[in-house]
Amino acid sequence: MLGDLPFSTVLELVVCLFLAATIAYCAIIDRKLRAMRAGQDGMRELIGDLGAATQDAVMAIEGLKRASEQSGNELAESIRQAKTLSDELSVMVEAGRRIADRLSSSERAPASAPVSRPAPLSATGPRVASRPASPRDAATAARAASQLLDALKKNVR
Repeated sequence: MLGDLPFSTVLELVVCLFLAATIAYCAIIDRKLRAMRAGQDGMRELIGDLGAATQDAVMAIEGLKRASEQSGNELAESIRQAKTLSDELSVMVEAGRRIADRLSSSERAPASAPVSRPAPLSATGPRVASRPASPRDAATAARAASQLLDALKKNVR
């Protein structure tokens, strides 16, 4: 059958077969390229979502940094205030000790001076001291009371 056909016709039939095979192969390649493009679109979408998630994470980290810095500053301020109050309290305690020492030393009589005994209670009222309080003792007591009052007012604030 092919022997009766001229050579050019046989050649054209072979070319047609090759063209049909090429068309089929191109259709297969087209399907594969479409699948790859669909995957590529999905990949682009995935990359876009990943970029948005990364941006959100960066913003969250910045927010955490600001919150951490703010709480650190507040903590430092609280520590500074506590240290200030501790120092003030130490000063007040020391001042109280000094005042108590002065008061106790002013109440004690010198060893060389005779010890005065308080008068016994009378039926009409309290004991009367045999020695009158000196103006110096009264001034010391007033100063101590004033310092104690000032220290208490500072502590209340």
